[in-house]
Amino acid sequence: MDSIRVFTSERDCRVLVEKVVFKEGVRCPKCMRPLARSLKYYWCKMCRKKVRLKAHTWFRGSKLSYRTIVLLLSAWQKNVHPGAVKALTGVSYPTIARWYTRFRQTVPEDQEMLKGVVEVDEAFFGRQKYKNQKILMGAIERRSGKIKLAQIPDREQGTLEYFLWRKVSTESKLHTDCHSGYFDLMWCGYGHELHNHSRGHFKDTNRIENVWSVAKRQIRRMYGQIRTNKLNEFAREWEGRRNFPELFKSPQTFLTATLCSALVD
Repeated sequence: MDSIRVFTSERDCRVLVEKVVFKEGVRCPKCMRPLARSLKYYWCKMCRKKVRLKAHTWFRGSKLSYRTIVLLLSAWQKNVHPGAVKALTGVSYPTIARWYTRFRQTVPEDQEMLKGVVEVDEAFFGRQKYKNQKILMGAIERRSGKIKLAQIPDREQGTLEYFLWRKVSTESKLHTDCHSGYFDLMWCGYGHELHNHSRGHFKDTNRIENVWSVAKRQIRRMYGQIRTNKLNEFAREWEGRRNFPELFKSPQTFLTATLCSALVD
């Protein structure tokens, strides 16, 4: 975990966040004069306004040190097991889970629709006998590897088509299995090719099938079981890892893309 070794001190981590938030220098949002720094906040010698660094970011309300937050972020980026993170940072499991959730919610959403050749499928997470089974629908653009995921309530035709209208351009050619909910996609404007999985025709849908395999394996490795109560959060994280891989290279790249870059009163 090379990125963790870089941020060995509280000062290094605070300077990192400071550079991201105050891109044009540490200045007062009222009179634009340089701010003086104390241990807990910045303040203006002219108008006496106090500015707290965390208050203007999604760190707001946190009592953790900057170093601990950066370590948690780096561990989440690299899919480190919560047990190892607890040993590294000394924080509790609920705190780790809460911050992992915050990181997922901060991942930016890709607003562009998929196009070209697109593979589409649904997957079941959880078990019906435990009454926690959820359905996740996904699509992957074959050329770029970008994905779109969303939890759906059922596999009815209207539900499947609504997902595609929101996530996939009608200029695309879709590859799906032979589920009846996909039979009328050509009437919606899509090019469409069906593949019968019961006869072993997986070749043209194996990339979306691989997404489900990797996702389920990652959840089990991280948490020991499939947690369907946070399935939407996981879907957003998986989208971000596929669509914005540069954000997961280091804490600095993620913070630069997600932290507020301008002060507010």
